Amino acid sequence: MKYSLEQAKNIVSDLIQVNSIEFIGYGNHSEAFCINGDMVLKLPKHHKASECLKIEMQVLQELTQKMPVEIPNVLFNGTFLSGCEEFVYFVSKRLNGKNLTKEEFLLLDEQTLFHNAAIIAEFLYRLHSEKNVFAIKKDLVLLHGDLSLNHILFNDKNLVCGILDFADSRVGKPESDFVYLLDEEDTEEFGTDFGKLVLSLYKSYKFSVGERNFF
Repeated sequence: MKYSLEQAKNIVSDLIQVNSIEFIGYGNHSEAFCINGDMVLKLPKHHKASECLKIEMQVLQELTQKMPVEIPNVLFNGTFLSGCEEFVYFVSKRLNGKNLTKEEFLLLDEQTLFHNAAIIAEFLYRLHSEKNVFAIKKDLVLLHGDLSLNHILFNDKNLVCGILDFADSRVGKPESDFVYLLDEEDTEEFGTDFGKLVLSLYKSYKFSVGERNFF
């Protein structure tokens, strides 16, 4: 399912006065539009994506003010009909920050890279320690599910300041959130040296609270 600017505006206009709207991107599950310069509207691309958006909203609402960096803050949500099916959508605050390419990321100085590794490690530790969103069995955790470089925002000092797109959040093994961090072949991701540093710092957090079993 694709949306025109007019369709997106009509879907959300019952909740918000839309003064401006622009398309800003898409992923596996949704299309995103910037509303009035400071809000993001996420619309599902298909029925399964609508279910993923429900989960994403639940996760974001539970994690609000618990993470060391900004995450989308759900402001409004609603439903709309397409054919005979009902779909969900939500609107969140647009986060400040910029994306970095792998080339730009790897040009950062050693101190900045270490600081970024520490921020991501703390984010993953806190996320994986969250037990209130879903019923979670022993040795499983709440996952981001798609922690790639293009879902991370950086401030003017090139430090991690925000993490986006929780549409693939689920319960699973903690190593699943290190797939992109430790990928040796993906030319668009962090690079394994950085990923190993994040993993080492993550293990330090786990060790500090008495956990000894690591993947």
